[in-house]
Amino acid sequence: MNYFLRKFPNLPYTVRIVLFMALWALLCAALGFFLILSQADFEATGTKMVFVFSFPLILFFIGELPAIIEYGGLGMKGNQKFQVLNENIRDGRISPDISTKTLKKVFYSLVSHPGDSFRISFRNGCLVMFIVLLVEYLASNGMADNLFIIFASAIAALFLLSVFSIFFVQDFISSALKECRTLLSERGVGVKEPRFILSDLKTKLALSFTIPIFTVLIISFVFQLNLKIIVFLAISLIMSALISRVLSFSIFHAFSEIKDFANKLPKSKKVLFSTGSLNPEFIDFSVDLNRAAEEVHASRTKIEQSRAELKKRVEELEKWKKLIAGRELKMILLKKEKKELEIKLKQKNA
Repeated sequence: MNYFLRKFPNLPYTVRIVLFMALWALLCAALGFFLILSQADFEATGTKMVFVFSFPLILFFIGELPAIIEYGGLGMKGNQKFQVLNENIRDGRISPDISTKTLKKVFYSLVSHPGDSFRISFRNGCLVMFIVLLVEYLASNGMADNLFIIFASAIAALFLLSVFSIFFVQDFISSALKECRTLLSERGVGVKEPRFILSDLKTKLALSFTIPIFTVLIISFVFQLNLKIIVFLAISLIMSALISRVLSFSIFHAFSEIKDFANKLPKSKKVLFSTGSLNPEFIDFSVDLNRAAEEVHASRTKIEQSRAELKKRVEELEKWKKLIAGRELKMILLKKEKKELEIKLKQKNA
């Protein structure tokens, strides 16, 4: 992902996201496409060529192209939330001179991005499925032989696409979101952290186990097991493993942020913890970490002040010691001179 960001620095921020998602959508569509071809009875309906040629066109014009335009591709402004990100994030970084008002807009656009991506993926996927079903129904003169096969295959592909869109986007925006939270904290600006569906860690971990199981159940219960279905099951499991990989990496990245913060905490400079995660557990934890860091910094400041005061007091005592020692030495010399004068005086009188 970082390589892709460096390789295409001039691409708008959200366009980079949609290109990754478009590739994944093609992979999901290919899975459903070949699954349908292997199981549907196009001999009975005579609609094989209609399906083969119409499916890619429907996928592109209903699924891919509208999403690319909405994300700001092809020179379009796109969705207003995405436009805010494209105007203020360059090469994955937020300008430090950005106004606070705009910075808050960037923050809320970032935190809502995974939910928006899920809705766009799910909406466009459902439209593609519905139109493909409609075309098959009309082309076959109302025969429903293949409709259930198309529907079941589309549901499996749509499930993989929608879940991936959430996890992938959360991972993609984490760096910009962390930078945004840091700038807001440095400016003393408080923001409300929204909570979204599938954002909490418990749900994500549950999904990482249920995604492959759900995919296998759909395919194995709907279709009869044969070599082709076994191959499709293997591909589905690999895709599910990739989704789990994205999820596990986001969790690992969040813990790495905590580790880096712990290494900075013992230093004398005041530090703030900012996370790029959207997991509410890590967001709440970041509040506790910053509170603890504030207390540590306050305690360290008091200790340093006490140490400075103690050092100053010691220096004053040293001065008094030297002053007193100098007076005592003078007194001794005066007494000695007095005795010498008394002796000389006695000698003169004698």
